[in-house]
Amino acid sequence: MAEKTFLTIDELITNIRFKNINIKNENNVRNILETNNYYFIMGYKFAFKNNYGTYKENTSFEDIYSLYIFDKALKLIVLDSILEIEQKLKTVYTNNYSFRYGFKVNDILNSNNYDSSNNYLNTTLLNLDKQLNDFGNKNKAVMFYRNNHSFIPLWVYMKILSFGMIRDMFYVSKPNDKDYMKNKLTSENINSSEVANMLRLLVRVRNICCHDDILLSFVDDKLGIKTTKYHKEFNLKKDRNNNIIQGKKDLLAVLISIKFFSTRKKFNALIDNLSKLINEYDKKIGSLNRKQLLSIMHLPEDFEILKKL
Repeated sequence: MAEKTFLTIDELITNIRFKNINIKNENNVRNILETNNYYFIMGYKFAFKNNYGTYKENTSFEDIYSLYIFDKALKLIVLDSILEIEQKLKTVYTNNYSFRYGFKVNDILNSNNYDSSNNYLNTTLLNLDKQLNDFGNKNKAVMFYRNNHSFIPLWVYMKILSFGMIRDMFYVSKPNDKDYMKNKLTSENINSSEVANMLRLLVRVRNICCHDDILLSFVDDKLGIKTTKYHKEFNLKKDRNNNIIQGKKDLLAVLISIKFFSTRKKFNALIDNLSKLINEYDKKIGSLNRKQLLSIMHLPEDFEILKKL
């Protein structure tokens, strides 16, 4: 395998053509490559390859770039809903924990305030202590409380704790705490273990959105969410044992998870924005048609009916 080296824009353009990818307008491509990472863009080339691993006829760099731009817009739409869920979880967790156990650092790190039977408890508290120390010295609100009040309350620490950290803290909470918070987070009939599972999926997607990874073809590498009443409304792919496999660890699973924690108004706006984005790509921008795009996204063609359910 040839050693990878830095390529200039001229060399990148030569490389694009060498791959049998068309360039419709070289000046436009040069402008794109001035401000967009070539390797990030080419991460979307998979959608334009055939079963033999070569590019489909007449594939252009602009085709690949348009899908890259589509995914950036998709991430903004999905991230908006996830950030609201993150804030909701942090607020519910803070209110419950502060009322029951206290809100100072010794209270937060006290293992007696969590489920002692949870095998992940010690690891979670070690990670929590690390985040409090690593990020606390860099946040103005935390430093203000430290300098003026000699302690930092939990509701201020929430500014520096990650979504994943709060999800883990929820996961190792005592059963009665999890049940209480679950009822504050969602009105759906779902147990606290599945709440934690869905939150884990949303944490993963939040990180994808924030670190500019690929979302549109997302499939989680861990155990997916359980089959919900919403799955049963679609004609989804199944395995040999007739078990639903679509919508368990993909973008449909993400949408279903968001629906469990969002208001109807907020969720419907998400679906409307997603539908608009797909339709605009199909009619004006992309070389993939709607059916092809939805297949890559692991979404059923009638995914919009989630609004009505």
